[in-house]
Amino acid sequence: MLEQKEKEQVHENEKVVTRRKFLLTAGALATGLIATGITGCSTSEPAKTAATGKTDAAETKTNTNGPAPALPWKYKKIDVDKVRKRGYENYFKYGCMYAAASALLTTLAEDNGTPWDTIPLDMFQYGAAGAYGWGTLCGALNGSLAVINLASAKHAEIGNELIGWYTKFPFPSNKHEAYCHFKNQVTTVSDSPLCHVSVSKWAAAAGARINEKAKKDRCAKLSGDTAARAAELLNEALEKGAIVATYKVPDEFSHCMSCHQSEKSLLDNEQGKMDCLYCHGDHTKTGKKQ
Repeated sequence: MLEQKEKEQVHENEKVVTRRKFLLTAGALATGLIATGITGCSTSEPAKTAATGKTDAAETKTNTNGPAPALPWKYKKIDVDKVRKRGYENYFKYGCMYAAASALLTTLAEDNGTPWDTIPLDMFQYGAAGAYGWGTLCGALNGSLAVINLASAKHAEIGNELIGWYTKFPFPSNKHEAYCHFKNQVTTVSDSPLCHVSVSKWAAAAGARINEKAKKDRCAKLSGDTAARAAELLNEALEKGAIVATYKVPDEFSHCMSCHQSEKSLLDNEQGKMDCLYCHGDHTKTGKKQ
């Protein structure tokens, strides 16, 4: 009886040893797989995008070399015309924010490589039509500003100039005529960075409906124009170490800000740089709607 118990104990000890060997071997194997990049997170087999079913290295590549580099990222002069055309073409995929951001990022990735090729382009889909159709900040501005922030230590100066330029530019430009669907479209100046204002003004002037093809072509051109202007400003900042800021708040409403804006102003009850009179009128002048 005692001999039988001793045999059973030996058998149990062998099972424990075997189990320990298995766990140690499995742990070593897992470590080796991670080190050699054979896990499901490996970049050697890019995942397919849900929207297209196709792989895109610029959209799926993951930076496996630790934390992202500090900003700004390396920047080499990029082709403005290439960015403009890509912005136009990419609008028809996922809208204005995706169009501008992807036009800049794919061009930057070609000319500068990593880390520009690690950003998933699909993340910019949310900004279409002023963020999910809310008509807020134009998506073409939103996408361009995100890239500017990555590319330059002077992003605040460049971004401010881009927004100001947008509010005074007669969109769309005629630089897409060689490949656009609708040529010689009506142009309008938004006087605002808001999608709602920009689109509404143009639709009224063109006698167009928001969901028709002519309006989409106009916004595709606007996306290309805005991304191209961002590229121009980034190139200028690279070459000259600064940009020549041309935008200033127009005199028509700059006086509003002296009373309503900044900590030292009389009222300090307003934030923004947009045209005050578009919504409020000028109460400092007689005969004007308040």
